[in-house]
Amino acid sequence: MEETMKPNYKELGHADILGPKLKELVEQQLLEDLKFYGINGEKFKFDRSESCIEGHDEEYLDGTVENFSGINLFNEQDEHQLEGWMEFIYEREHHFFIAYWEFLHDISATKRYLKDMPGIPDHVFSRIPEAVRSRYKRQRLNQ
Repeated sequence: MEETMKPNYKELGHADILGPKLKELVEQQLLEDLKFYGINGEKFKFDRSESCIEGHDEEYLDGTVENFSGINLFNEQDEHQLEGWMEFIYEREHHFFIAYWEFLHDISATKRYLKDMPGIPDHVFSRIPEAVRSRYKRQRLNQ
């Protein structure tokens, strides 16, 4: 019998550096990003208890944001549905911040990778301010 992961909504893992405003913004943007993978994210809850720091960080709003791995999403019945890494782009001088998914894996009944390659997807790239878009061309996801 396969053991299912139980949610831990209280522990924040390494994501404890997110302030309340930053946490809310990141969650909102990650849930919005799910739509581009055909998933309605309105009913998901975040479990960051296994989050790990994977690279760059920036201070923004009321905390520090990192590109975290180990983010798990659970449905309303506390069933583990998705896991992934988050990535972000922050351009201070253009007042632009966006968080999006990397290595997104649907672990529900379908058990499939929704995004298994790193890179900036077209739907994110198109939102980067044109004045700085050229900085990110090499990081684009080849789709």
